[in-house]
Amino acid sequence: MQLASTPLPLRVITHNIRYATSSPFRGEEPWPNRLPLLISQLHHLTSATPSIPTIICLQEVLHSQLTDILSTLNSNLPDNLHWASIGVHRDDGHFAGEASPVLYQPVTFTPQTNNTTWLSPTPGKPSKGWDAASIRIITHGIFQHLPSRRQLVFMSTHLDDQGSQSRFHAAEMIINIASEYQKQGLPVILAGDFNSEVTDEAYKRLAEDDSGVTDVINHVGKAGVYGEQNTYTGFGYEGESEKRIDFIFVNDSVVGKTIEQDSQSQGESVAKEKDWKVNGYAVMPNKFKDIGVFVSDHRAVVADLELQ
Repeated sequence: MQLASTPLPLRVITHNIRYATSSPFRGEEPWPNRLPLLISQLHHLTSATPSIPTIICLQEVLHSQLTDILSTLNSNLPDNLHWASIGVHRDDGHFAGEASPVLYQPVTFTPQTNNTTWLSPTPGKPSKGWDAASIRIITHGIFQHLPSRRQLVFMSTHLDDQGSQSRFHAAEMIINIASEYQKQGLPVILAGDFNSEVTDEAYKRLAEDDSGVTDVINHVGKAGVYGEQNTYTGFGYEGESEKRIDFIFVNDSVVGKTIEQDSQSQGESVAKEKDWKVNGYAVMPNKFKDIGVFVSDHRAVVADLELQ
């Protein structure tokens, strides 16, 4: 059994996979053509380092897509390495509409809670909030890492693409949810498509000192960053510029941050034990020239972390 004092390596992947639309954009291939490329990428990212447990946060996932992903991903794996998921779909809290699921391998993690919060003034039921064009949710739960018995919180979300007020209020709600977990002493990982560039209000709120969370890219050196900067690409014909709107955050306790003052230490500088070390950050390609098919209109984001 891994001792609690031993750092726990962890890979986190977040990817808006683009829902299976019946009316594709120009340049967009139907879901059956994109699925094999997505599975190939996920298989590569999760099997290349089998000793490192991985969590996958997805967005824009219809129930049929989730079924496709799990069945296809598991088809070439032994039973003990199969993937499962938590999360409900946003339109009815069951199977209708998009989901933001958290995928995990039960051999490594077991979910102890499975929660969905609607990002609206009525968070306990399917509902739109403020100026949102669509119903929006966050999936979150406490997971136990079985080998070490350590507990972590994983959160996956997709903020509104139209309503700036909705995104800001959703960010505030997410901060409050994360804070409740942190009060329990639980380390938190938050990932998703925030539809907010770093200059927009929602990201800026999450980046404030009092938010309790921090963008992992800010804690890895240049040598630890791989790939593109932008995470949204479109399918090439939308007339939009590429932008960085998909992020991975952890609770604001990262090795290398400024040492805080301990109010009980009579002003002396005391080293606080940190939760996280960030070892790597990558934005993966979503199209290869020789294949010519976009996996999605978003690129997957990958963070390699250590829970201290």
